[in-house]
Amino acid sequence: MDYLSSMYIDDEMGLNDKKRFVEKVRVSDMFYKQTIELLDQEQLIQAQSFELNQAHEKQKHRRVRLNLFRSLKPLGLMGAGCVTAALILFSFFKIPVPENHNNRFLLFEPAAKHIEIVGSFTNWQRISMKRIGSSGYWELNLKIDSGEHRFSYILDGMNQISDPTLPGKENDDFGGENSILSVQKCI
Repeated sequence: MDYLSSMYIDDEMGLNDKKRFVEKVRVSDMFYKQTIELLDQEQLIQAQSFELNQAHEKQKHRRVRLNLFRSLKPLGLMGAGCVTAALILFSFFKIPVPENHNNRFLLFEPAAKHIEIVGSFTNWQRISMKRIGSSGYWELNLKIDSGEHRFSYILDGMNQISDPTLPGKENDDFGGENSILSVQKCI
């Protein structure tokens, strides 16, 4: 009888066998009680199995996360080490970078028709200045590296003059006079 009950519970019977099984359970109280006990046991086993599977799955996911963390930890440490090394490197070793400063050149020459500036910061190439309305002033804004520079103005394509607002001047090799401009680094 236990065999028939087990086959019924495990769904190993055909329809005719199931029909005979139900008829037998209906007739025999003893067979009915044994079948119910087996069904209760099967229910208990399935519940325990489900709980074990759930616990096993949680443990499996925990292991996967732990392994992932363990495998990524050296990469994180390596990245942190590289960042630290870069910070140390840049804090101890300062790389000199020329600083560009915006410098405004302003000259009052109301009689001039055209004014250019030429100097070490322009590679001695002439750059035209712009007239400011009818005020007589001419201006030009240039980015200049920090350091000491020589320059002069060229009026109407011929007359070379130094900047009248700068005290530092020197004679050039062509009989003219250059202004000396000192541009300081901003700290």
